[in-house]
Amino acid sequence: MPTLPGIIDVSDPRDVELADIVAAIPGLVEGLAANRTDMLRCPELAGGTVGFPEFEGQPGRDEDEGNPLTAGDPGQGPRSLPERVVFRSPDETFNRRYEFAVRRGDVYYKSRSERTGIREPWARLAVPDCFAGKVVGVSVDDDELVAVDEDRWVYVMDGALRQPTHFSWSMRYGRPFWLGAGRTLPANQDWEWSVLSILEDGTWVDPAGNDHKVGDNKVSHIWMLSGRGQRLTYMDPWLPPDESYEACGPERGRFRSQALSASGSTLFVVGPHGDLFTRLYDFDIAGADPLFFDYSYEDQSDVPEPRIQLPSPAWVEQPKIPGRITDRISIHKVGTRSVHRELRVEGLRGRSTGYWHKDVQAARWRFTPTGAALDGDLLRNPARDTSRRRLGRGEDRRYTAGVDGARLVLDDFNVYCTPSLLQVRLDNGERFSLTLHSVDNIRQSERARGLDDVPRMVRGTLEVPPSLRRHASPAVRSFLDRIGPDQFTEAPMDVTREEMQFRDQGWVLRHG
Repeated sequence: MPTLPGIIDVSDPRDVELADIVAAIPGLVEGLAANRTDMLRCPELAGGTVGFPEFEGQPGRDEDEGNPLTAGDPGQGPRSLPERVVFRSPDETFNRRYEFAVRRGDVYYKSRSERTGIREPWARLAVPDCFAGKVVGVSVDDDELVAVDEDRWVYVMDGALRQPTHFSWSMRYGRPFWLGAGRTLPANQDWEWSVLSILEDGTWVDPAGNDHKVGDNKVSHIWMLSGRGQRLTYMDPWLPPDESYEACGPERGRFRSQALSASGSTLFVVGPHGDLFTRLYDFDIAGADPLFFDYSYEDQSDVPEPRIQLPSPAWVEQPKIPGRITDRISIHKVGTRSVHRELRVEGLRGRSTGYWHKDVQAARWRFTPTGAALDGDLLRNPARDTSRRRLGRGEDRRYTAGVDGARLVLDDFNVYCTPSLLQVRLDNGERFSLTLHSVDNIRQSERARGLDDVPRMVRGTLEVPPSLRRHASPAVRSFLDRIGPDQFTEAPMDVTREEMQFRDQGWVLRHG
C-alpha cells in the first residue's frame, strides 16, 4: 500500500482499505475549493499559524507579562466585567494564563492572577476589523481561542498561551488539514472549545492504563449540545463542515443533558436532576482515526508497545453534590496526561452562593463561596441517583438476515453507541451471541448525521467469547471458524437505515 509522505501512512491494509482512501479524495479536493468566496469577507485571515505543529521553546510562551496594562491603569472594559472568571462558557472563559470575556461585541482579556500572580485591569483584545465589535461568543482551551461573530462564523486565535504579540488570527477551519474555508456554528446550540496538546498534556491514558502521545497537531473540537440534550456533536478542523460526528451520551444516548462543558478532550454534563457525568473522548481516542493511530480490542495491559485500547473510555458517573446547584457547570485542565480535570458547578451551601468543585478523580465535592448572584437555572438535586429518570428515546435499530445456515438478529445497532449484541440462531436450533463493536470512520465528504439512504462506513469488529469456542458444539464451532480463528475479527460495514452490509463476511442484514 502507498504512503503519502508526511501526511498519511496507509501501509497497513488491516486498518485502512484502499477503497476508503480513494473515496476520501473528492472530499479533500472539495475542501480546498469549496466556499472560497466566503473568505472574501476577511481575506487577511486566510493565513495564520493555527493548525501548525507546536514546538518546545516557542517565543513568548515562557515569558509572561500579562496584557499591555499594569496594576493601577484604568481598565478598558465595562463595569460588568468580573473580578475573576470562575466558569468557562461562551461569555467568559480562561486557560491557565489568561481570562477572556465578551461584552457588547468586544473581547477583553487579562492575566489569570490565581495562576500567574499578575494583577491587572481588563484590556480590549485586538480583533481583526472584519468582525471587530461583532463577537457574540468566545471559548479558549490550551493555546487556541475560538470567537464567534453575529453571523455565527468561527474565527480561531492561535498563541493564546503566549505573549499578546504572538496572537495569530485565522478563519481557516475544516478539511483538509485545517485548510478549509471556515464554517459557521448552527444556531441556538450550547458550545465550547476543547484542545488536547503535546505541549500542555503530553500524553493521554487509555482504558488499559497506557500512556499515548498526543499528536503534534493537537486534537481540537468545538463541542455542541442539542437534540433536547441527547446529542453531543463535535466539529473537528480536519473534518468536513457537517454535523455527522457525535459522542454517544450517557445511558446509550438517552440521557438528557441540561448543560455541557469540555476541556482537554474531557466532556462534563449535568442532567435535569443534578446527575453528573464525565468522559475522556475525542476523534482520535474514539478509534475513528486509523490513518494516524493503531487501535486494538485485544488486552493491551502488558504489551511492550501497546496499541490504543478499545473500546474507548466510558462515561463516569460523578458523585452527587450535597447541596443546591444550578445547570452552570465548567471543566478545565489541570496537569498533564489527561488524568486530572477540575469540575465546577454553581450552587449554594446553606445561604451562601458560590461553586462546588473537585478533581475529576476525587470522591468528595468542596464548596467555595463567592457571594455572586446565581446565573444558571436551579436544578432539583435529590441525593439518590436519578440518571435514568425520564430518559429520551434511543436510536437503536434492528437488523436481521438469514446467512450461512443461521438467523442473525441485531436488535440494538446504534451508529454512535457501541457495542451491540449479535444474536445467532443456527438451523439446528442452537443459539449464541457475539459482540459487535463499532466506531465511526474518518471522512472528507459531507454527510447528514445518523443513518439515511447514503451508506455510512462503520469500522466494525466482531468479538467471539473464548469460552464459546472451547465449549461449543461442532455446528457452533463451524460457524465461528467461518468468521475467523481470533477472538476479535475486523468486520467493516456499510450501513443505511434499511440495510447493513458486512464487507468481509459477505452478510447483508436488513432493517425490520
